[in-house]
Amino acid sequence: MISRQILKMTVSKSKYFSHRMTTRSMGKRSSEQGSEVKQEENYESFQEDIRRVESVPKRRKLPRIEVKIDPDDLVIPKEDHRAIKKTKKKTTRKTKRKKARKPRKSAANQDDNDIPSQPPANFWPMYNLIKKMRAKVKAPVDKIGCDHISTAVSGLKEGPVWRFQVLISLMLSAQTKDEVNYQAMKKLQDYFISHGYKNGLSMEAILDTDQAKLDELIYKVGFHHRKANFIKRTAEMLKEKYDGEIPKDVKKIMEFPGVGPKMGYLFLQIAWGICSGIGVDTHMARMAGWYHWVPKWQKGKPEPEYVRKCFEKMLADHKEEWSVINPTLVGFGQTICLPTAPRCDICTISRTGLCPAVDKALLRRVEMNRKSGVKSPQKKSRGDISGLLPNE
Repeated sequence: MISRQILKMTVSKSKYFSHRMTTRSMGKRSSEQGSEVKQEENYESFQEDIRRVESVPKRRKLPRIEVKIDPDDLVIPKEDHRAIKKTKKKTTRKTKRKKARKPRKSAANQDDNDIPSQPPANFWPMYNLIKKMRAKVKAPVDKIGCDHISTAVSGLKEGPVWRFQVLISLMLSAQTKDEVNYQAMKKLQDYFISHGYKNGLSMEAILDTDQAKLDELIYKVGFHHRKANFIKRTAEMLKEKYDGEIPKDVKKIMEFPGVGPKMGYLFLQIAWGICSGIGVDTHMARMAGWYHWVPKWQKGKPEPEYVRKCFEKMLADHKEEWSVINPTLVGFGQTICLPTAPRCDICTISRTGLCPAVDKALLRRVEMNRKSGVKSPQKKSRGDISGLLPNE
């Protein structure tokens, strides 16, 4: 066999071999049939090319050399090991040591000494002004909050069924607006009334309803899959442990799945008239951080449980405010001090210098519009804030 390299060397010098593959038409092929190939004088014949290829000597194979190593030669003495360690240089790159992160503050690992016993200097002036503004504002919590929603839906004001409805409305209210919570409660009440339950939403109705159907009825609220499971398990616990009546102990109430301190304390205030703690929701925790009413948090807003402990200790001598502070601040956060784009332009605290979170750019823009005679655009509100709007 002729090697490919030798053939390539010969092809470059021959007229019979070409690197480029060409095709001929049928007409050209027919015209060339019968014609003899004329050998030119400047080119070698085909036979001479073949002989040249065969005369090139083949590459000689190199002999293999075997090396035998004695296993004893591979063993390194201990003394040599120490010498190697001394002479070996460290090639690792030096890196700065990262400082250990401090654990984030939480209500669980917070000491009682870190919780202030007295409110800050701006607490009472701001809180009293907020109460005056709330008297002029109608917020969703005033009409369809958890203390009003069960009566608005079923017409009941007392009894085991009414208390069960209050607990269900509190369980549905987590991460859900009051307007959506009202729609879900109304849908539950209408569904059970249409299926023959005299009082509508009740423990018996929940026990007789499939969890998938219950999930379908409350799908508008946040985390409806988990809440449907929590409500179903709560009804079962009520029947087995407490014979259908919700206890008056906040620790026992918090044993129900999905029920935390906020729901437990609010339920005792609404259903049993017992004020043993303050219910703190996300609006209250957010505003407490904005107003610097609680010690500065590491990142973001403080946890509601930590704010609850602070408020209860700061207001230990004013327990009459424990049941009032929740609807007061929640309604204020729903209508005036919004999470995004707060209405500092109509808030009476914004020009007193008491609020550290005031939007000064908004106040300057509103003042410029007033001087130039430009009417500021009206923003949508979840409640009726006409009592705070300037007379035009």
